[in-house]
Amino acid sequence: DYFDIIKRPMDLGTIQKKIDGGSYHSFEDFQSDVRLTFENAMKYNEERTVVHEMAKELKKKFEIDFQKLMKQLDKEHADNSKKVQACGLCACEKLNFEPPVFFCNGVNCPTKRIRRNTHFHITADKQYAWCNQCFGELKGDIIDCGTTKVKKAELTKRKNDEVHEESWVQCDDCERWIHQICGLYNTRQDKENTSAYSCPLCLLDKRKEGEDLPEAPSANDIPRTKLSDRLEKDVHEKVNLRVKELAEEKAESENISYDEAYKALSPGGPLTIRQVTSTDRKHEVRELMKARYAHKDYPEEFPYRCKCIVVFQNIDGVDVVLFALFVYEHGEDNPLPNKRTVYVSYLDSVHFMKPRKMRTFIYHEILISYLDYARDKGYEQAFIWACPPLKGDDYIFYAKPDDQKTPKDVRLRQWYLDMLEDCQRRNIVGKVTNMYDHYFNDKSLDAADVPYFEGDYFPGEAENIIKDLNDEGTKKGSGGGKKKSSSKSKKSGDTINGTSSNSGKSYEEGGRDPVMQKFCDAISGMKESFIVAFLNCKNAKPDNLVVPKKIMEYRESNLLKNGKTEDEKSDQSKEGTDEKQVDRFGRPIRVLDDDVEEIDCEFFNTRQCFLDLCRGNHYQFDELRRAKHTSMMVLWHLQNREAPKFVQQCFACAREISSGVRHHCSICPDLDLCHDCFRDPNANRGQCTHKLETIKVDTGSASSGLTEEQRKERQRNIQLHIALIEHASRCQSSKCTSSNCQKMKSYLKHGQTCKIKASGGCKVCKRIWTLLRIHAQQCKSSSCPIPQCIAIRKRIRQLQLKQRAMDDRRRQEMNRHYRMSMVSS
Repeated sequence: DYFDIIKRPMDLGTIQKKIDGGSYHSFEDFQSDVRLTFENAMKYNEERTVVHEMAKELKKKFEIDFQKLMKQLDKEHADNSKKVQACGLCACEKLNFEPPVFFCNGVNCPTKRIRRNTHFHITADKQYAWCNQCFGELKGDIIDCGTTKVKKAELTKRKNDEVHEESWVQCDDCERWIHQICGLYNTRQDKENTSAYSCPLCLLDKRKEGEDLPEAPSANDIPRTKLSDRLEKDVHEKVNLRVKELAEEKAESENISYDEAYKALSPGGPLTIRQVTSTDRKHEVRELMKARYAHKDYPEEFPYRCKCIVVFQNIDGVDVVLFALFVYEHGEDNPLPNKRTVYVSYLDSVHFMKPRKMRTFIYHEILISYLDYARDKGYEQAFIWACPPLKGDDYIFYAKPDDQKTPKDVRLRQWYLDMLEDCQRRNIVGKVTNMYDHYFNDKSLDAADVPYFEGDYFPGEAENIIKDLNDEGTKKGSGGGKKKSSSKSKKSGDTINGTSSNSGKSYEEGGRDPVMQKFCDAISGMKESFIVAFLNCKNAKPDNLVVPKKIMEYRESNLLKNGKTEDEKSDQSKEGTDEKQVDRFGRPIRVLDDDVEEIDCEFFNTRQCFLDLCRGNHYQFDELRRAKHTSMMVLWHLQNREAPKFVQQCFACAREISSGVRHHCSICPDLDLCHDCFRDPNANRGQCTHKLETIKVDTGSASSGLTEEQRKERQRNIQLHIALIEHASRCQSSKCTSSNCQKMKSYLKHGQTCKIKASGGCKVCKRIWTLLRIHAQQCKSSSCPIPQCIAIRKRIRQLQLKQRAMDDRRRQEMNRHYRMSMVSS
């Protein structure tokens, strides 16, 4: 009867295994498990028995020893932090960042990481690199990189062994030196390096004394949307209920008060959920797929709405990014088979949430709330490819903790299925199946009936299968003169036309599509990874809402117990969301309609853009202190979207040059000097003896505090300027009636001749480049006269290909893993 009495078993052997496996991430978790062990022994054994008294005595001794240990550790930390070479906060000395990552742009290994301690060749701006092998295979003196062309002779040979050290900053109050990351120092905010800086310890003392201090950046300052409000409200309600349940259970099992248990389970601050991207995109169909199904009027592209959701938690007074989710919505205006579907593209997290045991619950609730939102909007199906990232690859967050394990495919798949089972219980989702059973194994369907999503398994694998079929057909066609091979070909079936050995009909005659047959062969053993969920939307078909018997029994019992269906509760929870509210500065809050308004965030528009921002600025998530600093900088970028994403470091003093001017060498790679070091004749310039060019640093401007009217006016001005650019690019008249035509022509000419460029800080170039980028995202003309339009589209295309290459590697690894398991079995 032990497990009837003890609901949460724990023993010292299990605790030892958790210590050896690095499962404990805080002293409190270890303390809680030891307490639970002794409480279980006291609960199961009656008072005055030997075991009960021993457990009671051991618990008392443990509490005394634990307090002694904590005091000893605090003293050691305080002593170390006083050392001259140590940080006054973390007590560590020299700390290095994750080594910089370079990706090869060669044909043989596109987007693959260049290995550490190997030589490679790179452009001066660090945008393009080639490993030694791919560099040797480059033909010609000029290399076409899409948006630019570079001379092969100008590439610099380097060894991938760079090490970057964390910078330091001195507190102006206590004068102790600390790491900039530990002290949450924002070099972009203190552009002139003249502002007084107070370390966190001094700020704490000032706050205790009642001194008025400026507000720290907050996730609450990010504009709200209807979707983010819906998710945040739903998640907060569920989390509050869950914490209360766990607190009651903990209080009973550990024999402590409810208040103490509740406090132990809620050490972290509140969650903030915000939507940082909502933009219209187009997913181009690949060439072979488009050509094969052209007779069925297969679309050339699928428009969709890309949305990015980010979750923050306030930890120690800092809003920390913990979770990000990218979803693609294909609405009513989409052609079949993508019409009214949503695709859960990428999600990623770091394990710093407090309490950590709530991670899965909260992330599930976010997805459940989103699917509930999607079905309310009329979407009928949700698709998920449950595939973990490859070793060494990052999905969204750069440099995650070493002790955060990447889930295996089986575990990840079950994680999604558990979430969908909760959706079924709440009547949000009906039937849950997979792509194999619903599409590929249905002989009446062909590949043109399968949804086609950006980043999914199907587009890349379909292209490979069609290529193989075409190659087989070409081989058979070339050997058609021999009678024997011809007769064999007829027996085995014409693969290009899809002749079936069973029916004798080709694909064009109504036979089985060979692409679908090959898909069946390819994914039958891993079919559970391609999840299809039918949403319980307004026009859902009854057949698509069939659920297992246990789910129906749960729904019926839950209805009898609570008296209301989940739909009715959901409708009630949506009421009262239109109340007028104000932010922390007293300004009225405007909730954006994410389905109507464009929310464009250049570094969050794709997961690759966010990774590039983090890699280029050493924004890492491998430790909590770094995650705090990274989150602070992400919030700064979100509130200063016009500011440059990257800034140069002074070669001599290693400070970031974020204002004033920088002195740049156009010959030596990565050599910039701040103005102070430029004037100092003894400043370290390495081996550079060239004349330096003075470039004004662009500081950018904030645009997040705009009113609704200002936001609309800004959008109108952007559209007017884009129309003017389009007119000026086509206008050949020197006497144009448009008063601004000549002015825009001069700006465009400046953009072609300027040596500083947008990346160097030229404000005119930056504004023109932004307008050109917005135009290029919509333009489809193959001979557009607007300067740089085709080049920008090539650059966008390159980013898409970079993303596609990573997805293809994931798909290939999944295929390889499945085939190896088949061979071994």
